[in-house]
This record gives sequence, C-alpha cells and structure tokens, in this order.
Amino acid sequence: MEVLGSSGQSSGKVWIEDHPTEGWSPGTVDSVGADGSYIVFDEQGEQFKVLQDKARPVDQACLRGVDDLLSLGDFNEGALLHNCRVRYFRDDIYTGIGGPILISVNPFCALPSLYSEQKQKFYRDRASASNNDLVVPPHLYSVGADAHAAMLGETRNQSIIISGESGAGKTEATKRILAYFANLARTTGPSTVGGMSIEDQVLRANPILEAFGNAKTVRNDNSSRF
Repeated sequence: MEVLGSSGQSSGKVWIEDHPTEGWSPGTVDSVGADGSYIVFDEQGEQFKVLQDKARPVDQACLRGVDDLLSLGDFNEGALLHNCRVRYFRDDIYTGIGGPILISVNPFCALPSLYSEQKQKFYRDRASASNNDLVVPPHLYSVGADAHAAMLGETRNQSIIISGESGAGKTEATKRILAYFANLARTTGPSTVGGMSIEDQVLRANPILEAFGNAKTVRNDNSSRF
C-alpha cells in the first residue's frame, strides 16, 4: 500500500484507530519504524504507530467533508465519522447517504438560518422542479420534499423514520419536519380545515406520536422513542 509518496491517489495519510480524543483520526505517515510499523502524526502533531497490516489509507474526499457519503472513494467507519465531523464544525449538521438516508448530528445550539422560511421554499421549489438531476445539500427538508413528491407522483403513502439515541435530537427533528409539512400545506392548499389551521393540526399531532413510545433512560426521564 502506497502511503508515503504523493503519486497517484495516495494521500500520504492513514487512519489512526482508537485515537484518544477523536476515535478515528487521519494521520500523516512520516516514516517506517524499526518494527515495520508506520510512524504517524495526527493533526495536533502527536505521534502514533500504525501496524502496516492494519493501516487503511485516508480518502481525500472525507477531509473536505462531502455532502453524500456514497461519493467517498473508500467507505469505512473512519471516513464516515471524520466526514461528519468536518461538516459539523462548518455547521453542516446533515450528511446524506445516497439521498433517502440522512445523518444528523445534534449541534446543541440554535442555527436559525437552517430552518428559515427561505430554506423551506428552496427545498419546496426544488421538489417541484422538472429537473430530477438537480442536486441540493442534504437537509431534513430535502427528505420531506422527496417524500411529498413521491406521495403525489406514485399515489402511495410514505414513511419517514427518525431514529437515534437519547438526546440525539429526534423530537426536535420531528417538530421541524412536521412544521415543514404544515407550511407546505398552507402554501399549496386551504389554510384552515374545521376552523383550525393545518399547521396547528399537524404540530398538535406530535404529542400523540410521542405517547406511543416514551421511556425513562439514563439520560432522560421522558425520552421519546417514537
């Protein structure tokens, strides 16, 4: 395996597994030790040894943080985690896997522009565009827009599954995507049904959904399981 040179597609980097702070971290190969192991330095300059038979080269794409993990040249745990980490620190908390699957990392802070009316309109317009090859950044709204378009185009019910560990942001994601559908209904159909706005009806469904699957966990006394 070529990792020391700069020719071809070699990045000169290998994955440092079980990194003390990052879990998986890209490391630059400096030399080969007396025992045949690679002498590798991480981004902070700390030295590690990586056995040659366990060394995995780092794909350059994950160092940039791509939108879609399937576009990585080498799909593995280290590449997946580091790609999401790079995007997270750019406030790009969403990463796609081939379109239908979306990875979300809880930012633990407010990102107002991420859920603005303009953002909703962007994904809504994209879904109604005739160009099916139009690529947009991964987002909760892209999942909702695709599900809505498939429901209308295929005349079949659609499901969106939101899962994750306690504290991952499932409830917040559910509220955001329900708000998207409520706003979609308001802009494409009648504003009220039975004297109540469609937005209020959709958002009021959330507590009912949560009632089907709440449980006490070590992190949360009332964690949503649904």
